[in-house]
Amino acid sequence: MRNDLHGIIYTLNSELALRELVEHRNSASIPFGGRYRLIDFALSAMVNAGVRDVGVIMERDYQSLLDHLSNGADWGLARRSGGLRLLPPFGLPEAHSGTFNGCMEALRSVSSYIRDIPQGDVVLCAADWTGNIDLGKAIEIHRQTGVEITAVCSEGYGPFPHHRLVKDADGYARKLLFSEGGPGPGLFAREIYIIKKDLLLELMDYCSDANHNHFHRDAIAHYLAQGGKIAVYEHNTYARRITSVRDYFDASMELLQPQIMEELFPADGQPIRTKERAEASTYYSDTAQVRQSLVADGCYIEGELDNCILFRGVHVAKGAKLKNCVLMQDTTIEAGANLNCVIADKDCVVTENCFLSGSERLPLVIPKGERV
Repeated sequence: MRNDLHGIIYTLNSELALRELVEHRNSASIPFGGRYRLIDFALSAMVNAGVRDVGVIMERDYQSLLDHLSNGADWGLARRSGGLRLLPPFGLPEAHSGTFNGCMEALRSVSSYIRDIPQGDVVLCAADWTGNIDLGKAIEIHRQTGVEITAVCSEGYGPFPHHRLVKDADGYARKLLFSEGGPGPGLFAREIYIIKKDLLLELMDYCSDANHNHFHRDAIAHYLAQGGKIAVYEHNTYARRITSVRDYFDASMELLQPQIMEELFPADGQPIRTKERAEASTYYSDTAQVRQSLVADGCYIEGELDNCILFRGVHVAKGAKLKNCVLMQDTTIEAGANLNCVIADKDCVVTENCFLSGSERLPLVIPKGERV
């Protein structure tokens, strides 16, 4: 167990491109992969690395996140001292709407919590990605180099605006490129940092005095301009940030590729933990036909599935045909329905003989609890 690190996960700024998926939740609690939520990947990375004190900064629409995380017992974080702390978005002294303008403003809202952290280093992490990142290796680099900041990066890039750290000949990053939209120099910053607590407080004070709100554009840029350097841990197995409905759909379909599934959920590697829900085994009737699909426990399958992901408690009736679909918990597809490239949120009902089709580039999303 590591007693010298404290984790902070920020669950902020649900992207508008996530549309119906964030109508009733923030992006950190979007269901993924049949039984997980996106925050499970960040929280599991910390627990697997021995981080046993974790604070989760929440933004608006956080009820589903509270329900999922509870007291942290499923991650081994239900403790009398330390463990999981849920930090609501109303810690600023002035009137606040529960929506932050940036990561530094979110950190400022829990400044008293951060100042009371007994550990000397803080692991900062976003919660809108999937991946199985070995945070322990990043911590080793942080300890060995003795730097004030270590960043987790990768060689890949995203089509969305992202930040890239450029390393010098000595292996340290002293330059940060902002809002890059494709391939280019440097390494894709995964928005996971290990930072000295004292430096974090110093950067928070600087941003507060200057009325700055952003971690990269304001805090990190200021640190590098003052001659700072950042150590880099390169994570080059599968990881994907989820910023749009298409990102979510693509990431879900990629789970059906054995290599990606193995990288995310290795049989003998670091587990991804989640909230437990006991279910009976899935029932497949004589009429069921299932091809290259991921089906959770507790489902009842009578129809046809092709390249689909089903969460717990889904019912697909006889004669229904589904292709390239993601059906979240307790959704019902009635007899004769035909769905292609559809994402159905929790507790949806698709009625008899209904035909719904999106496309791989623009999947159709059925909002939570809707009857179609």
